[in-house]
Amino acid sequence: MVNIYLENLDEIDESFYGKTVNVSGWIEDSRSIGSLMFLTLRNTTGKLQLIIKKNLVPEELWNQVVHLTRQSVVDTNGTLAYNEKNNIVELIIKQLTILNSAEHPLPLDPTGRVDSGLDVILDARPLSLRKPEIQSIFKLRHNSLMYIREFFIKNNFIEVNTPKILSQGAEGGATLFKTQYFDKPGFLAQSPQLYKEQLMLAFERVYEISHYFRAEKSNTTRHLNEFVSIDFEWSCKNNSETMDLCEDLVKYLINNLIKNNSKELGLLNSDLNHHLDAFDRITYEDVINDLNSLDNKKNYGDDITEHDLVILSAKHKSFYFITDWPSNIKPFYISSYEDSELSMSFDLQFSNIELSSGGVRIHDVNKLKSNIERSGLDIKNFESHLQTFKWGMPPHSGLGLGFDRLIMVLANRKNIREAVLYPRDQDRLDP
Repeated sequence: MVNIYLENLDEIDESFYGKTVNVSGWIEDSRSIGSLMFLTLRNTTGKLQLIIKKNLVPEELWNQVVHLTRQSVVDTNGTLAYNEKNNIVELIIKQLTILNSAEHPLPLDPTGRVDSGLDVILDARPLSLRKPEIQSIFKLRHNSLMYIREFFIKNNFIEVNTPKILSQGAEGGATLFKTQYFDKPGFLAQSPQLYKEQLMLAFERVYEISHYFRAEKSNTTRHLNEFVSIDFEWSCKNNSETMDLCEDLVKYLINNLIKNNSKELGLLNSDLNHHLDAFDRITYEDVINDLNSLDNKKNYGDDITEHDLVILSAKHKSFYFITDWPSNIKPFYISSYEDSELSMSFDLQFSNIELSSGGVRIHDVNKLKSNIERSGLDIKNFESHLQTFKWGMPPHSGLGLGFDRLIMVLANRKNIREAVLYPRDQDRLDP
C-alpha cells in the first residue's frame, strides 16, 4: 500500500479515512488509559490525535512512547480513522520515530496553559512560536507583506532596494547609529527618504519594504531601534492623493486579511471589520483645539506628544489623519503651502499610535538648500543629493509607514515586541 504524506492537517477530509499516511510534527500532549496511549501531534497547519494500542505495536515502541517528552519531534505512520462518538479524526499508529527529544523543563509552556512574561517569551522565541496564538501573529505578518506588495504592483509601483549604510542621515540629529565604514564614518539608515526622492527622476513610482535603525533611547510599547518600514514615493501627486493611496493600502490589507486569514484573526481576537470606515482627516489646529477642550492645555506650534495622543484617542479610536502641521516641526524636505507656515504634510494615526508620516516634498533645489541650512544641518553632507534636483526633478510626495506598529494594531497586540520575531531595543541584543 502506498503511504500518503499528510502535510496539511487542516485539509483532512473523508477521502483520507482508512488510508495509511505519514505525519510529522511535535507532541503537544500525551495521556494513557491502560493499554491505550493518546498523543496530540501539532504542526504549523493544525493538530491531530494519535492513538497507540499496546497490543498492535512492538514493546520497544510502546516503551519509547511512554517516556516521550512533550514538544519532542516525531514522524509517524498509521491509518486515519473518523471517531464518530467524539467527532474527531484519529491516526491509529503503526510506526513512530522520535526525530528529536525535547529536554525538560522547558523555559515556557507552548500550549499556553501556563502564562509567560514577554521577556521569557522573547528569550525562548522559537519555542514560543509553537503556541498557535503567537504563531498567528507571524502568519498575519507574512500575509500582510504579500498583500502590500500586491497592492503596489497593481498600482504600477516598482520595488527598490536602497543602501542601509550611508554617509549622512536623511534627517540628521542624534538618532543615528554611527559605524566605521573602512576609513570613513558611516551611519545606519534611518529611512530611504533621500534615495526614494532621487529615484523620482526616472521611476515616478517606487516603494521599499526594509529594515531601518534609530538610536532613540525610548522605552515604550511602540518603539524599537531596528524596525521595518513601508515607504513609497510618487511623482506629481498632492497631499490628498497621497493620503488616499495610504488609506487604500491599509484597507486593501485589512480586506484581504478578513477574507483569507480569519483563523489567525480569531485566535488573536482581532475584529478588523470596525476599521473599514473612511479615515477621518483633521488638521493640526483641530488637534490643538481638541486637546484644549479635553483639559490638556497646548499652545499652537507645540509638537504633539505621546501623552497628547493618548488624550486625543478619547475622540479618535480607529485610523485617522492629522494634516497641515506647522513647517518648523516637520523635516527639511517637506514642502509648505505658498505664503504659509503650514506644511503639506500628514501623519496617519491609529488611536494613540502614530503609524505613518508623509507629505509633499520640496523639489526646487534652492528651497531645499535653504531648508537644510535653516534646520542647522551641514549642506556639504547633502551635495550628492542636491545635485539630482538640478537634473529635472518632478514634484513628488510619499510616506513612511511603520510595518511593525501596523502589525501590532492588526494583530490586536499591546506591545510592538510581540509583533517582531527578534526585537531590538536598548536592553535586548540577544537572541
